[in-house]
Amino acid sequence: MLVVMALALAGPGCSGEGRQPPDGDANGIDCDDGFDGDVSEGDLAGDDPTPEDGAVQDAEDGTAHDADGGEGDFGDPADEEPFADGDGFDGGEPTDDGGGDLTADGDGEVGDGDGSETPDGGGEDWRSSLAVCWTDADCPRVMAIGHGGLWDLTSAPYDSDAAIAAAYAGGMDGVKIDVRVTADNVPVIAHSSPIEIWESVGCSGQKIEEMTADEVTACHRFPSTTENFQRLDDVLEYLRGKMVVQLCVKEEVDYGRTIEEIIAKGAEDFAFIELSTSDLQYIVPTLPGNESVYYLVNVGSNLAEVDTIIDVIQNPRGFMIEIDPDVDIGDLTDTRIHPAGLRTFTYQDAELATVSMLQALFEKGFDVVSANAGANAVEARINVNQARGVDPP
Repeated sequence: MLVVMALALAGPGCSGEGRQPPDGDANGIDCDDGFDGDVSEGDLAGDDPTPEDGAVQDAEDGTAHDADGGEGDFGDPADEEPFADGDGFDGGEPTDDGGGDLTADGDGEVGDGDGSETPDGGGEDWRSSLAVCWTDADCPRVMAIGHGGLWDLTSAPYDSDAAIAAAYAGGMDGVKIDVRVTADNVPVIAHSSPIEIWESVGCSGQKIEEMTADEVTACHRFPSTTENFQRLDDVLEYLRGKMVVQLCVKEEVDYGRTIEEIIAKGAEDFAFIELSTSDLQYIVPTLPGNESVYYLVNVGSNLAEVDTIIDVIQNPRGFMIEIDPDVDIGDLTDTRIHPAGLRTFTYQDAELATVSMLQALFEKGFDVVSANAGANAVEARINVNQARGVDPP
């Protein structure tokens, strides 16, 4: 079952392709189905994973959310938060700059414009604020997102608290998680509906949209007996001051409720929603509060949609464009996307993606790479940022 789980969770990124209408198939947006790698159970759950083989570091199980939907323990590998809020991370050890704050250079002055600090010298950095580098097309920094967190097949299930905490401890710049809305109108972190057996043995076959939040958050994430499904509001609270988060909202009918939750939690500066070009053009403008939230727009392999986004839609909150990793983008990033004030993003779904594979995507012109092989993505990011003179890398 562990192999089936890995194969199902790795795959095409969250997009509007294959989306069902609100009254159609409950699985909605096809964010993660499919896998094109050749993986054995030993490869995925083997001993002593290393950055070279693409496996992620194990994290200790965290305490699940209470069945009543209360806030849970994110289960940091060290049983405590690895860094205080505002501290930086260079992909390995915490930086030692005399104060641990990467928003200044140690003398109280703002840094060198490499995306390591806010323009006004404030306390946010690129890991915790979309205002730093993410929405700045001139920023030379590249960044890595953990797809489902920094997950493994034993102690830190995909989308779990433990996987999210491990992504933070492992130096990821952000995480991608999946969002669905329950029958009592509560956004929760859930990939599939009906719930698949490889996600939760005890709750398999149940539909998120027919369950209450209390029922969903009582479901254990396979194979853990302590990691439960979570509420979005709890996860946003944990991520505040730590990492940005990409929200794959699985049903277009749930965009409005997700936007409402982002605003209610004051998460507009660190949470963004992924959607399709048509969703940005036709659905988003109809939703209350849409102008307060940022959007990653997935064009897949249809590069003609880049012109639609830039020339036709012109939504200032659409800050980044996702393109499939195997598409030849040539100099599109430098000549078209960056001049329009946008950044580029891609998702490499191979669980065993190597450092060189991921580094090649950055060098191809992508500013942000999302990956299942999170540790390798961090190493690739460090290599590219060091080559560009970006400090910390």
